[in-house]
Amino acid sequence: MIATHKIHLILIIILAAMAVIIVVLGFLLVGQYEHIRHLNYVSTNRQSFWRSLHGSGPLSVADASSTQSWMTFSYIDRAFSLPPTYLQMNLGVSDSRYPNMTIIEYAKDAGLSPAAALSKVQTAIGAYFAAGQ
Repeated sequence: MIATHKIHLILIIILAAMAVIIVVLGFLLVGQYEHIRHLNYVSTNRQSFWRSLHGSGPLSVADASSTQSWMTFSYIDRAFSLPPTYLQMNLGVSDSRYPNMTIIEYAKDAGLSPAAALSKVQTAIGAYFAAGQ
C-alpha cells in the first residue's frame, strides 16, 4: 500500500514537472516569435502570409506589399509566378548569385537602402501584373 502511494506521488511530480516544462517552452516560443516578428521576418499582412503558407496558388499584385527584404529573388519568382529572369532584367541585377540572393544583398550591390530596394522590387512586381503578363 505504501508503494502505491509512492508511485502516485512520483507520477504527480512527473506530471507537474512536465506541465512546468510545457509552460516554459510556450513562453520561449512566444518570445522567439516576437523576436522574429520584430526583425520583419514575419509579414504584417497576415492574410497574405497564411495564403502563402497554405499554398492557395501564386500571389497577386495585391500581395506585392507583403514582400520582405529578407526574401530571395527565387522565392519571390515562385511566390508570384514570375519568369525566372524578369526581376533580374527589370532591376538590372548583374550579380552572379542571382536568383539566390536576398533583396538586402541586392540593395548593398546597387548602393540602395533596403527600403528603396524593396520598393523597387514591389514596383517591378506591380509592373509585371499591370502589363498583364
